[in-house]
Amino acid sequence: RETRQERRIEAGINRGALTPKEARRLERKQNRIDRLQNRAESDGRVSRKEAHKIRHAQNQSSRAIARKTHNPRRMRHR
Repeated sequence: RETRQERRIEAGINRGALTPKEARRLERKQNRIDRLQNRAESDGRVSRKEAHKIRHAQNQSSRAIARKTHNPRRMRHR
């Protein structure tokens, strides 16, 4: 799922649908999710609570990617 979201961000950058600031924020959000998941897996077991937090963060990130790639703000081509 994380890989798909990262690809969506890349596609938005390539299409010019994301400004550099939007892309940075979305990528930072993905990095936070990665750290959250690594911390949860560090003891060898992901608890239900940890899994819920990760899933919730991924859902929020997915919605943010969709919102940012479909807003009227675009990278200007020069």
